[in-house]
Amino acid sequence: MLGKPRNALRPDAQAFDEIRIITVPRYKTSGLSGDEWRIHAEVQFWRKGKLIHTEGRGNIKTACGFLFADHAMAIDNGKAYFAGDGVTCDQEGCHEPATVHYKIKRDICAGPGCCGQEKPDYGQDHRRHFCDKHKTRGDCGLDDADSNYEIIQ
Repeated sequence: MLGKPRNALRPDAQAFDEIRIITVPRYKTSGLSGDEWRIHAEVQFWRKGKLIHTEGRGNIKTACGFLFADHAMAIDNGKAYFAGDGVTCDQEGCHEPATVHYKIKRDICAGPGCCGQEKPDYGQDHRRHFCDKHKTRGDCGLDDADSNYEIIQ
């Protein structure tokens, strides 16, 4: 083996699994123009139950309009991490603790635009981690299927 085991990407891996747009009120005081409540919108990018990145916009409508660009900027600025962390479940949208750990038998190119061929492992173990609810992976895909996993401790 060439190094320590790596957490593998899932075929459907995304940078974030939740995005929220919330209204944030603040009280403005001014001796010239007066005091008043103002608001702005905050766009929050979450992954595995953790707040990863925020962007501020003037209001909800503007936040909606800039959402795609803010998403791209968060990824471009290095805020995104697509592979699992080995601690939380690798199922998209789940942030339960990982209780079942698998070694991938064959690393297969999967997902949109992939070839379906086996990729070289270069002597390195690739692993995925799931909670009890998501440990059964099914038999539909080649890469993320029960038959392609070997349970490890």
